[in-house]
Amino acid sequence: MNKLNNIIRENADLKDEMKRLMELVKENQVKHEAFRMVEFSFLLAESLKEIIEKPLHYIEDIFDVDRAVLFINGDVMDFDREANNLDYRIFFMPDKMFRTFFLEKRPYSSNSRLNLISELDVYEDMESYMIAPLLHGESIIGCLALFSKSAEKFGGEVSTDFVKDLASIASVSVQKLYNTEKIFRQTRTDFLTGTYNKLAMAEFLDRLMAKYKRYGTGFYFLMLDIDNFKQINDTCGHLTGDSVIKEIADEIKSGLRVSDVLGRFGGDEFFMILPNHETADIFTLVERIQDIGKRVFNAYGFTFASLSGGVVAVPGDIAENDTAEDIVRIADGRLYYSKKNGKGFFTGV
Repeated sequence: MNKLNNIIRENADLKDEMKRLMELVKENQVKHEAFRMVEFSFLLAESLKEIIEKPLHYIEDIFDVDRAVLFINGDVMDFDREANNLDYRIFFMPDKMFRTFFLEKRPYSSNSRLNLISELDVYEDMESYMIAPLLHGESIIGCLALFSKSAEKFGGEVSTDFVKDLASIASVSVQKLYNTEKIFRQTRTDFLTGTYNKLAMAEFLDRLMAKYKRYGTGFYFLMLDIDNFKQINDTCGHLTGDSVIKEIADEIKSGLRVSDVLGRFGGDEFFMILPNHETADIFTLVERIQDIGKRVFNAYGFTFASLSGGVVAVPGDIAENDTAEDIVRIADGRLYYSKKNGKGFFTGV
């Protein structure tokens, strides 16, 4: 009888162990499938917005993480963007920050803020974190940060293998998006100044006009060019003329906001698109542009050169049915007026 009871008990223990193992296998299969879903969503993402909406949220749901955040090295991956903070999910940071935090190219985890630099401390309820670098060769192009409200989640001895794998996938995704954007940008970039070209101008204006008609969001459009530019080419040559154009573009671009657009319309003529600017800001900007022109021209000894421009405010200066082409036409007309009436000033300010 005892032998029978032992056999029954042993079989019951074996059955329980088999059941536990099967549950573990199923759990691992579910986690594996979930990881594959995150992987595919990263690789299939066609924009930074899509990375926010899918893989970062999937990571939170699947791995029980309170906040998944992607930091991108803005000095290496200079994506076009309106801000350096995208929905508190993607942050653009300088290269120095990554080199400061990642003394070694490995993940870091802790349940203390003491070793976390302020730039990475973006989640108020964080009690523990795990952060892994996004690597491209020897460069750190970003990092993936997982934050938890639980101090035990990433505190103590915790395996970092899964976050290393996630960071590797995120790195491939970010590089793919950036390379795609670079190719797209090259077709919309002026070869001399590195600013936008007329094709990009048309796309920006169409987009802003659609936004204005839907939400009432206004903007400014400017056109400007160099007065007496032909005299610069005739006296000093076209290479000097090119240098002057590039220097002016570089100086103007250096003081613009992330959302502002500067481009070369053609020859010595530029365009600017300024979303969400106030009237006072336009006065200040025009003064700054004039100062840039004086500084560059004086450096070359071109006392005869100056900058003229035309400014259009949307909606203030346009009719109800005006299009993007009408905005360019109005700005060009005001630029022409400035040049025909003394030069060296902006009409429409």
